[in-house]
Amino acid sequence: MKTSLLLSALAATLLSAPLAGRCAEIVLEQSAVQTLVMEGLFKDNGRLYLQKGVCFAYLDSPQVALQNGRVIIRAHLSSRLGVPSGRECVGVSLASGATMSAVPAAQGQVVRLTDIRVDEVEDPNTRNLLNLGLTPAVPGTVEFDVKKAVEDMLKGSGSRLQAEVQMLKIDAVQVKENRLSISFDFKLAGR
Repeated sequence: MKTSLLLSALAATLLSAPLAGRCAEIVLEQSAVQTLVMEGLFKDNGRLYLQKGVCFAYLDSPQVALQNGRVIIRAHLSSRLGVPSGRECVGVSLASGATMSAVPAAQGQVVRLTDIRVDEVEDPNTRNLLNLGLTPAVPGTVEFDVKKAVEDMLKGSGSRLQAEVQMLKIDAVQVKENRLSISFDFKLAGR
């Protein structure tokens, strides 16, 4: 009798405990974020086109770093800007190294890049090109679907149980110690 009473009291205490302790975390190393950037942005033969055609502009050879709460992308810009004339572009060629950065942020069950800015450009003439072409292109193209990642991890666990993520809420996204950390709470149903 005392044992069942004690177990009931312990269960009631655990059920009334704050929910803050139920948080999970996915930590992405710099190499994983590099892969996400390559797959999301530089997916056209390793290039991110800001403009296509005879007059063109693209970024390539990206290198990703994680620091100061931001995802830093250093890339090389190649362009031929001007007026199309038949099969040629009458204008100027520009080439420059550039550094962009963005803040990873939760949007629903997905982490996307926000607050995109051009931090450094070796050739000042290319800054306007990057500001006009890059900022609108990035937010929706680099994303990490946390719910899908959790479901994929569960499928790959080798368990005979079928698990379904019924609810997922991202609590925090932050860059710290050269890693991207995503803290979240979720509810699983197993069959």
